[in-house]
Amino acid sequence: MGWSQPRPVKLGIEKPLSLRGVDAHLLDMSMLPRERRRFLATLGRRFTVQGLERRGERRYPILLALRDGLRSEDVFVPGSRRYADPGIYLFTPEQWQPRLAEFCQLVREPSTAAEAIAQGLHQALTDLEETLASASPGDVGTVRLDEQGKLVIPPLSAEDIPAEAKALRDELASMLPFAPIASLLIELDARTSFLACFTHAGGRKSSLSVETKRNILAVLIADATDLGLTRMSEACGVSYATPARTQQWYAREATLREANTVIVNHHYKLEPAKKFGGGTMSSSVVAGCWPGLLRMGGSLKFGEATASLIVGKWSAASRQNTLAAALKEWGRMRRTIHAACHLSYPVCRRKISRQLNKGEPLHALRRDLHYAQQGTIVRPHLQDQTEQAWCLTLLTDSVICWTTEYYGMGIGELRGQGREVPDELLSFIAPGHRENINFFGFINVDIEAEPAKLGGGCGRCASPR
Repeated sequence: MGWSQPRPVKLGIEKPLSLRGVDAHLLDMSMLPRERRRFLATLGRRFTVQGLERRGERRYPILLALRDGLRSEDVFVPGSRRYADPGIYLFTPEQWQPRLAEFCQLVREPSTAAEAIAQGLHQALTDLEETLASASPGDVGTVRLDEQGKLVIPPLSAEDIPAEAKALRDELASMLPFAPIASLLIELDARTSFLACFTHAGGRKSSLSVETKRNILAVLIADATDLGLTRMSEACGVSYATPARTQQWYAREATLREANTVIVNHHYKLEPAKKFGGGTMSSSVVAGCWPGLLRMGGSLKFGEATASLIVGKWSAASRQNTLAAALKEWGRMRRTIHAACHLSYPVCRRKISRQLNKGEPLHALRRDLHYAQQGTIVRPHLQDQTEQAWCLTLLTDSVICWTTEYYGMGIGELRGQGREVPDELLSFIAPGHRENINFFGFINVDIEAEPAKLGGGCGRCASPR
């Protein structure tokens, strides 16, 4: 009788609807039969988030693949900020194509993936297998496998620098001209035009005036030596506002990186640099991603993009990007090649040890350059510290490039006199010589003129900023 009236019918409908907002875990189902409880538990598992995703994977595989592609940035949406193409930070294909051959020659990598894999990995593993097969467990001085099958790597004996190499190093050092650091940079700019990389932050691309170049060099030296702009402005006889304004508008991380790239590329082309020994940059790749990763390496090498930007962009994806995965795989492959060559050839191990020893003069050069403030970076902000570190790197590479060039002139002069200068001896020489470079400027001592500046014994006037 009750269900024939409107009000009981309405109440009967509202009761089950009210159960929708109740947590299922709070309901007491102990009074239900076992079969009914089992049915409700199964039904609850099907409607969880994980259960719905599993059902969706079977129903909508294309949409799920699209979702994963968007998350890993393998799929992008033109005009979107969240799902933009990460390749926009690199060279465009039209910009990259003319630079491809130059970059492959610079890093000594082929333009195809098959050649890159074949030329290193297969040969290195074959040589390592032959080395281990030819060594017996009793060979104490060679890389070998012991009786338990464990790899044994004996230490290298200390290498003595030949007396001829020391004499040649001292002779070449005596032929280096003496130059202040500012004169060195001006001379290097005349050969490389690295100062042209310091463009105005406002976007104006015009030729730099002589005054602007002078101010840029003053900022570079002030930051690299840690003198600071106040002391540098007093040393140059200009107001503090001049170097401060130049630093703000010209000396940025992007321009410093580009200028350093120009100097490094110039040094790489010098003939003595190949004899002294130097590093080469390896690109990253697997067969399907070789062209894209060559473009990534070239964008980094030529200053189009920064490593921090690339790493941050590709690592920010919730799923691993295909290009990032290829980069990791190629890194593992290069480490395998390096380890195999290191174990197979004692000459390679000796060469690496020699290059590590050459790093000591390089560290000493940096310490001599960064002499003020007891070598301590006192700037509080990360961006300022980064720019100061780039200034120090720029000046260090400039000194090395300048010294290498003059070493080459000295070697040419000795060979022109009929002297024999073997390349084997040049491998013991490092271009980190610094005794002929004045990092501190000149001090003018004028005993007669200085008392006149005191104003009748009243002291000096404060210099306005």
